[in-house]
Amino acid sequence: MNNGSNNWNVPYSQITWFSILLDSHGNVEDFERSQDIVFDVKRKNQKDSIRIVCLNKYTMGQTMVSRILNEFEGVNIIYIGGNWNGYTSEAKEFCVDSNIGIYVSGEISGALWKNEFWSYYKKDEDGNRVMFIREE
Repeated sequence: MNNGSNNWNVPYSQITWFSILLDSHGNVEDFERSQDIVFDVKRKNQKDSIRIVCLNKYTMGQTMVSRILNEFEGVNIIYIGGNWNGYTSEAKEFCVDSNIGIYVSGEISGALWKNEFWSYYKKDEDGNRVMFIREE
């Protein structure tokens, strides 16, 4: 994998970590990386392709979601990085309503298995939804 450059300040270590996750995921047949942070992923079970933008954003709000959708055509999932990161409730609601996934590292693996990947929610031991909501 080559180190490129991007205008989103996503470090190469984040891109490498995400590539390793995709490479070892049981429902990922293959993937290609472009524009440094865009991953086109072929899924095995669904026999489809989804486009993921790999970021490292502490708080992902609605303005940033709109910027991503304007800059990167055909985005299906916005991956925002580690479990210390989060998204606003407004951004999450918009993404779910638009059939776009928005996830941190603790959620992305589960979402890749789901047919309707945008509606995946991690659950705790009691079956309650776990979300990574953070207000700006």
